[in-house]
This record gives sequence, C-alpha cells and structure tokens, in this order.
Amino acid sequence: MRANLIRAIAAFAFCMTLVPALLAQDASDQPRIITVTGTAEVKVAPDEVIMTLGVDSRDKVLAVAKADNDKRVKKLLSLAQAAGVDQKNIQTSALNMGPEYSDQRIPALLDYLVSQTITVTLTHLSKYEDLMTGCLNAGVNRVDGIEFVVADPKKYREQARLEAIQAAHDKAVTMAGQLGQTIGKPREIVEVTDMDAQEMSVNGQFVAQYGLSRSMQQVGPTVAGGEVTIRASVRVSFQLE
Repeated sequence: MRANLIRAIAAFAFCMTLVPALLAQDASDQPRIITVTGTAEVKVAPDEVIMTLGVDSRDKVLAVAKADNDKRVKKLLSLAQAAGVDQKNIQTSALNMGPEYSDQRIPALLDYLVSQTITVTLTHLSKYEDLMTGCLNAGVNRVDGIEFVVADPKKYREQARLEAIQAAHDKAVTMAGQLGQTIGKPREIVEVTDMDAQEMSVNGQFVAQYGLSRSMQQVGPTVAGGEVTIRASVRVSFQLE
C-alpha cells in the first residue's frame, strides 16, 4: 500500500511539472493578430423612380364609388403606358372597398370608400414630372411615396466591398508599421449583408455592411432625384509577422 502511495505522489509531481509546460506551449501557439475595420462608399445617380399612387372614391352608393374609382385608375394606367412604362412595372398593390361611419355614439353610415393603390416604376427619369402632373389631373388624390433608386445595385455593392477591404488592409499596414510590425495573410474576414447586421459565413467568415443614403441632385425643373450612396464595411483580422 505504501508503494502505491509513493507511486501516486510521484505521478502527481510529474503532472505538476507538466502543466506549466503545456500552458506555455498553448500560449506560444496563440496567433498574434491585428483586427481592423474598413469602410467605403460608392455614389451612384438613380436611374429609376418608384411612384406609389392612390385613388380614393367616395359615394353613398358603393357601385357609384367603384365606377368612379375604376374610371380614374384607367386614366392613370393609360398615362403610364403612354409614358413608356412596361406593363410589368405597373402593379395594383392594394384595393379596398367598404363603408365609412361617423364617430358618434350611434354610428351612422357616411358613405362608401373605394381605394386603389398603384405602384409605377418609371425607368426614364426625364418623364417623371409630366407623368406625375398627368396622374394628378387624371384623378390621383393620394401620393404614398416617391423613391429614386438604382435598378441594379449589385455591381456597385461589389465595388464598395472591394474598396472597403482595401481600406482595411491599408489601415492594418499603417497601424502595424507604427509598432514596428508587418502584416501577413488575413485570418478572418466578416461580412454583414443586411441593415440588421445579420452574420453569415462565406468562404470562412467574411462580413460587409451595406447602407444607402441620398444627397440631392437636380434632374428636372422641380424634381431632385438625389444621389444614392452604397456603403460597405468589413472587419478583417491579419496575422502579425
């Protein structure tokens, strides 16, 4: 039994001498890295405008309200087609019909409301002002939104992403050089693909954040279409050498 105790003590002593060596080895295996962020912006003139237009008709008789609404919507559609808007870019996004009541203690029927919302995507910005004026004269009595957009932002996002990566690389070189170090291969790149910063993995971990902002730019007598800014941000970790 005494021999077993001696062997146990010896094994414990061996482990105690081994643990510091293992910890030192683990520490030496930890990579020395520098983590930086890079941001880039690409400014693009919009090439489309999305018009969300509404037509509301009211009458004591539902059929009369609907007939009036249909008449005005047909004029709107004809104007859009005459302006060269493709059929696929004209969409009825909402249609509602129903009674409207007073807010008295005992509600009374006021009239019937027929409401349609039409979304028109115009790809010729020079025709925007004439089309909008024509739609208002044709009976559009609600403008729910006007948005100037870039039809194909993908290539600009790619450009912003590449410029953001270059910005991150340049920053890492400068920061490491200030400390007498050089950077090696990237160990981690992270891309955020939506405004909620939702992470996803692509070839390891690659993250960029996109945002849109606008500055005003005159594109017609009374219309400012703006300038779309597509922004990308990346976070990159480089190994120090």
